[in-house]
Amino acid sequence: MRCSALALLITALLLPACTSPAGTTVAPPDSAAPAPPPPPPTPEATAMPAPDDLDVASLQKAMKCASDARSGACGILTKYATCTPWNAVSPSGDARYVGRGFAVEGAKSTETVVVVRARRVPLNEVGPGQLGVKIGLGEITKEDGSAFGQSGQTIRSFERSDAPGKANATIEYLKQRTTWTEAFANKTVGGQVYAIMRAGTFLCQGARQSVLLVQKAGNRSSSADGLYAELWAATW
Repeated sequence: MRCSALALLITALLLPACTSPAGTTVAPPDSAAPAPPPPPPTPEATAMPAPDDLDVASLQKAMKCASDARSGACGILTKYATCTPWNAVSPSGDARYVGRGFAVEGAKSTETVVVVRARRVPLNEVGPGQLGVKIGLGEITKEDGSAFGQSGQTIRSFERSDAPGKANATIEYLKQRTTWTEAFANKTVGGQVYAIMRAGTFLCQGARQSVLLVQKAGNRSSSADGLYAELWAATW
């Protein structure tokens, strides 16, 4: 009994030394630094202003075109002066065109076979204000064999509003072609398609479902240097 009483007395004396004063609490140690403030919001990208329409009159003046010219680059400009907006997005999403072009450099004009591709792309892959399509541009040359050899006949068929014959080498080549120089595109103030390549590539809808193209040369000795073409849909 004496041992028990002695133990109780010692415990009673030690307890006040091990407890905090009445009415106080012991705060836990600060284990973490305050979280940093969130980063400022990223500003939303804004669309660039629409480019002006192609200045047809200035090009006609530079090349001294007659107002009613029907052939060559001047003939393309005559048609371009009255063209309408072109819908570059086709039902298939991959339209391909072929036509007669004229590469102008100073006083020299060289006829060429021009091909164009209009390929639909998701809107999240283009910039603000841009169209959901990429425009590809190329040409068919002698090195392409029968595709070049039959190109003249193929283009003349389109110009007459006729369909090219079956097993046409030019059309087959165009369907199988995989190499294209592509560019993003947007609308001009008047609704023309403006592809962002070279010094500007303009496209619009011509008569009888043709597509008219004028591409300004990147390095120009004359303001009219560039490519002028009328094209027809080979695949739509």
